Amino acid sequence: MKRYLLILLLVASVPCRAQDTWYGEIALSGGGGTNDIFRFEELVGAASFTGTGMWATGIDLRRIFGDIFSLGTGAGYSHQYYYSSPAPGIEGEDQPGNFGIVTVPVTARIDFLRWLFAEAGAVLSFQTGSSTADDMSGLGITAGLGFQYNFKSDYFIRVRAYGSQYALLHFMPADYPQTLWNSGVTVGFGYQFIHLGKCNCPESTAPRRRFY
Repeated sequence: MKRYLLILLLVASVPCRAQDTWYGEIALSGGGGTNDIFRFEELVGAASFTGTGMWATGIDLRRIFGDIFSLGTGAGYSHQYYYSSPAPGIEGEDQPGNFGIVTVPVTARIDFLRWLFAEAGAVLSFQTGSSTADDMSGLGITAGLGFQYNFKSDYFIRVRAYGSQYALLHFMPADYPQTLWNSGVTVGFGYQFIHLGKCNCPESTAPRRRFY
């Protein structure tokens, strides 16, 4: 009897182990920092732009592969403040302005020394609102370093310092286009979850989903 019971348990456990299980994170974040609007080749006689700061918020999603590698995406919004100045020798006053940027990053992340991480990747940006600067919708790059502490309850807190160069490639090409640089710090709070694939286990013994 014991032999038959052991065989039955082994057969029942095979489809349960074959399920597609993966780990991930979801987090909300917010922060602020500095910005700059410039051209890589400045034009003589063109107005200049000086960034006066920005704030940012967003939601981050991350799929974890193993102990140190993960891929992330999400959606963010940052509000940019600046003033424009006439070119030297041209009369006029400084003019303040502001606009928004919606971002969609795709990044790869490496974790190290238990609580630290580094990440880098591409970022799509879409400008909201108008400004006297060029439209900053386009493809850019982003990179960051951070600290993440995981609580035993599966929640975590994250601090990230980053730099992002938006619109290196503009969706609306122009001669001598301007680009937007952001650098800052965000603080995030999130939750680690397990996604369980299909399981052929009996309903009474099927594992329960923790999230998603």
